[in-house]
Parts: sequence; C-alpha cells; structure tokens
Amino acid sequence: MKGIRRTILLGLLCLHTSSVTAAPVGTLQSAKVKGLSRYCIYTDGGILTIDHTDLCPRKNPSPTRAGSPPSVNIETKGGPRLGPLKGQRIKGLNRYCSYGDGTVLTVDKEDKCPNKSR
Repeated sequence: MKGIRRTILLGLLCLHTSSVTAAPVGTLQSAKVKGLSRYCIYTDGGILTIDHTDLCPRKNPSPTRAGSPPSVNIETKGGPRLGPLKGQRIKGLNRYCSYGDGTVLTVDKEDKCPNKSR
C-alpha cells in the first residue's frame, strides 16, 4: 500500500513540476535589439518587430491557431522599402525568406519565396 501511495505522490509531483516550468504558449521568451528595431520572440514561435525604444508585450498580440504557421512580423525600421531575396531557411512546416532590407517573410515550406520583400 505504501508503494502505491509513493508512486501516486511521485507522479503528482512530476506533473506539478512540469506545469510550473513550462511557459504558457504565446508568452515573451526573449527580446533582441538590432539597429532601430526590437525583435520580440514568443514561445509559440511568433516574432514581433517594434521600435527599439518600445517594450515588448508580455503576450503575443497575434497568437497562432492550432496547425497554422507562427505569426512573424519582422521589419527593419528606417531601411529601404524593398530588398532582394538574400536567403531562405526551412524549419518545420514553414519557410523563412530573408531579404536584403532586413525583413523576414514566413511562407509554407512548399511555397517559393518572392524575389523582392514587398
């Protein structure tokens, strides 16, 4: 009987510990400043670009729905209006297209990246 009780208590402790350490989906994970832009990275994979003097919202303002690609909004403030395709990277079900003006566009991994950022 003591063995069963210990097993149940240990299982409950493990469940409680994992729920405490796991960050809720869509919360701020990190922030990076580059030039005049601040990039807010969220636990759901979303990225928000704001002015370098602003603070990141604690929750992703554009959360994702189940099965949809993460919300990625990356722009370089004060740069040129369009840029040529510089590179691309596939991660999971998404393709991330990088451009010469610093913008990043997220498309389905089966889609091609546009040649220009805008």
